[in-house]
Amino acid sequence: MSCPELRILFAGNPDIAVPALKALSQNFTVVGVLTNPDKPTGRGRHMEPPPVKVEAQRLGIPVLQYDRLRADSRASVSDLGPNLLISFACGHYFGPKFLALFECGAINIHPSLLPKYRGSSPLQFALLHGERKTGISVQRIVAQIDSGDILSSTEIDLDGTETTTTLGELVAPLAADLIVGTLEKWRDGSLVERQQDEREATFSRMLTKADGEIDWSKSAREIHCMVRAFQPWPRAYTTFGDKTLFITAVHGSLFDLSNEPIETDVQPGTVLGRIKKKGFAIACGDGMLHVDRLQLAQKKEMDSAAFSNGNPSIIGAVLGIAQGEVSGNGK
Repeated sequence: MSCPELRILFAGNPDIAVPALKALSQNFTVVGVLTNPDKPTGRGRHMEPPPVKVEAQRLGIPVLQYDRLRADSRASVSDLGPNLLISFACGHYFGPKFLALFECGAINIHPSLLPKYRGSSPLQFALLHGERKTGISVQRIVAQIDSGDILSSTEIDLDGTETTTTLGELVAPLAADLIVGTLEKWRDGSLVERQQDEREATFSRMLTKADGEIDWSKSAREIHCMVRAFQPWPRAYTTFGDKTLFITAVHGSLFDLSNEPIETDVQPGTVLGRIKKKGFAIACGDGMLHVDRLQLAQKKEMDSAAFSNGNPSIIGAVLGIAQGEVSGNGK
């Protein structure tokens, strides 16, 4: 369908979507922004708006805030007169009645190389699986999640040190450039769509706080991936005595990780020592992992040197073992 004059409704919430909104507003007509309601945060429970709302208000774009998309939301959207929906990290389910409002269709910006890592946590799952590359896809919105035709995509090489935070910071401006280029090709008729190969589809589920608990019997590689993927949320955590201990950074690149052997009778989770410029050496299922930064619950995050000074008993401690718990070998 020909759409020479695009009138865009942009749907999104977090920081990662802000550059795309800004770029679209500079190059096209954005008639409105759909985002979630403000939410109470922090100890004071003050109301915090989604970052996309803040940017929309700065740009002077009307903002619609809904938890769910029902008749009232459809009426509000219709009043703005959009003909194209663009979604990025929105979280809403777009039903057929809602999608029917957009004469030119609906497209989504998804931070993975579809059909890989469809679903709600593509950045985290790319890191969890130790991928050497990921990317961004622009795809049509259809009933089955993230399975619509691909309009465009771009690849991102990974160096094995990224966290979800830093990867999101990398994705955000690239996604902005990609969506603008995609719409320019769409408008001039040069866009070539391609179907996704269902045989290659993989999925990323929504994460929970419990996903962050470290099982030290896993490989150093798996835990390295986990710490980076779960930063800033849910954060990888273990226990140190009777306290929750967050592992917030690991040393070096996943792709340079060497399998440093440990004695066979060393229990996984044992803090073997602290190595200058590397951090705590912690026994894992197949060797050791070096941990750079840590944070006890209700305390400030520290590097390994500062943490060791304040908590010298960590050397030789077994993380992940409740105080008084007997080790698996009975010793």
